[in-house]
Amino acid sequence: MNDLLTKSFMSYVDLKKASMKDPDLDLESGPEPDLQMQPIQQPDHNLTAFLNEAELVKQEMNSIRETLTQLELANQDSRSLHNPESLKSNRRRINGDIVSVLKRAKTIKSRLEEMDRANAESRRLSGCKMGTPVDRTRTAVANGLRKKLKELMMDFQELRQRMMSEYKETVGRRYFTVTGEEANEEVIEKIINSGSDGQGGEEFMSRAIQVSKLFIVCVGSGCLRSGFVGFNVNLGRK
Repeated sequence: MNDLLTKSFMSYVDLKKASMKDPDLDLESGPEPDLQMQPIQQPDHNLTAFLNEAELVKQEMNSIRETLTQLELANQDSRSLHNPESLKSNRRRINGDIVSVLKRAKTIKSRLEEMDRANAESRRLSGCKMGTPVDRTRTAVANGLRKKLKELMMDFQELRQRMMSEYKETVGRRYFTVTGEEANEEVIEKIINSGSDGQGGEEFMSRAIQVSKLFIVCVGSGCLRSGFVGFNVNLGRK
């Protein structure tokens, strides 16, 4: 996954200095290689508070990126898990991480909207009118963060869709193993949505694993000749 945040902007400290120092600076062209820290003599115009808020938003985005990595690892683990309790625990962890990403993204969106309102208020101050260096700095930072959030959530949606597709394939394979029949989309959806806490897929696979083990034992002991009955798929009804 691409580094979504750390290389897209110049340092916020440098942005503040540059916006005050050079009225002709193109804020979207990136940092100058020889940009050096110099004391700022001009009024702050609440720019420090704004850039501090931007840094906090960046940290929230980094937290989302770390959660996406955890989701990817949990999804990989699910392919090799066979213990029923491990399957359920892994699914709970995945669901929890998904909820966490959605909540963080909603919080970031609210904070960006608040930054936009702060920018609108700032334009009413002397020296911060639209098109001034300070205004251009604030606008570039807010727009850059918004773009990165959009890219981050696109990565999240792509990962989520891939995980669900793989999950459905796994449930479908287990269904075929147990019943000898191909499961259509409707059957798979019913299996996934049945059971407690939306864990129908895990409950079904747990029972499928148990039946598979019983089948192996029966083959070894010859109980198939005595009328072994296969697994009864009841879509969550015990």
